[in-house]
Amino acid sequence: MSIGIVGFLATAIGIGLGGIIALFLKGIQQKTPTINALCTGLILGLVCLEIAPESIELGGLLIFTIGSIIGILSFVKIHELSHRLIPSTVNPQKGKLIQTGLLLAISITIHNLPLGIAFGSSQHSEISKPLLQMLILHNIPEGIAMFVPLFLAGLRFKTFLFIICFVSLPVAIGAIIGNFIGMQYPLLWSFIISIALGIIVVVTMKEIFMEAVKHSSFSYAISLFIIGILAIWMYIKFISH
Repeated sequence: MSIGIVGFLATAIGIGLGGIIALFLKGIQQKTPTINALCTGLILGLVCLEIAPESIELGGLLIFTIGSIIGILSFVKIHELSHRLIPSTVNPQKGKLIQTGLLLAISITIHNLPLGIAFGSSQHSEISKPLLQMLILHNIPEGIAMFVPLFLAGLRFKTFLFIICFVSLPVAIGAIIGNFIGMQYPLLWSFIISIALGIIVVVTMKEIFMEAVKHSSFSYAISLFIIGILAIWMYIKFISH
């Protein structure tokens, strides 16, 4: 049970820090395209440089490709679900902000379960500490990206805490499962991670990056996107490992 608590707290700290940063950023709404473009680079940098290679290593390129395609197709259903969760009385601009935040929250929640399993199953190996660091640090940019639109839509503190707990709980559950059964089913975990990554990539590009392009310019957004990827690359190369 303690491993579940550690996983929960690590994720909550990362998401919470991202939320705190987002709270400060929401006061400069005119800078939202800058924030969105930068967060796109941070999230996709983590996906391409850290999480996707681990998924391919677990299950191979074929499983990763199939899972990613299913994840991309699943986006349509999650998109429909997010529409139903938004009250019809909400104005279109506010509704769009809530929808973006909800889509990211759902995607992050889905991919946190296999990450928790990986963390729990690694307790007696050398990768335990790096995985714990990743749980904290990779959730910071995701927290920023998720909470910026929600804060701009008027998110309340109680809802903020609820979302942190909701997103962190799968890590706790996954860590307990992983600690019991280990990584005996690498193809399954790779498949689940790949589905989540497919969802996250589409949500990030459609709901975050395209919004940045819409309210600035493609060249400006792509420049910050590249800066975000470079920042993640430097973190992985010089700090994480």
